[in-house]
Amino acid sequence: MALDLVTIAIIDMLKGALRNQPNIPENAFRISLASPDEGAADADLVLFLYLVTPAPELRNTERRRPWPGANDPPLLLEPAVPLELHFLVTVGQGAPAGPAGLSRLADAIRAIESASPLVVPGAFQNGIWLSLLPLTSDEMARIWGLFPNENCRTSFAFRASPVWIDPREAPPVAAPVSDDSTRGGRVLEPAA
Repeated sequence: MALDLVTIAIIDMLKGALRNQPNIPENAFRISLASPDEGAADADLVLFLYLVTPAPELRNTERRRPWPGANDPPLLLEPAVPLELHFLVTVGQGAPAGPAGLSRLADAIRAIESASPLVVPGAFQNGIWLSLLPLTSDEMARIWGLFPNENCRTSFAFRASPVWIDPREAPPVAAPVSDDSTRGGRVLEPAA
């Protein structure tokens, strides 16, 4: 559940940043969540989740959050898995050609850099950091190599971390101890 809600929050944040300009109508920009060869036809920007990895620095960190509601006391959730989501953002074929299309990519970069920390309350995700990734041309070529029939377009990559995958249910809570006396066995009488 967290992966989809975090991705939707990123798309909404990008749409808000793109339309936050003078004389831009509410639904002026289309952002497609798809691979660059599938979702680029009508989109201004294409967001592609190309890699999901564990967040190594948080691997042994305890995950505490309210369960099941925001007003409940926090519980330790085990196993909760911290992940890093790696996205590619590219100009879609629906974007204007030339500098206007590149300015949308620049607006997306600006939005990614200014959105941290991203908060997604519906998924109990607080403090998701969005960071641009400095990919080499070889790394970018490997990503675009996934789409052999698609021409490489100007693009950038960023990471969203940490995105927590919580267990589906709260851990069972043991019943409180109501009687601390012990019974059992036979009582030995002292010898006279």
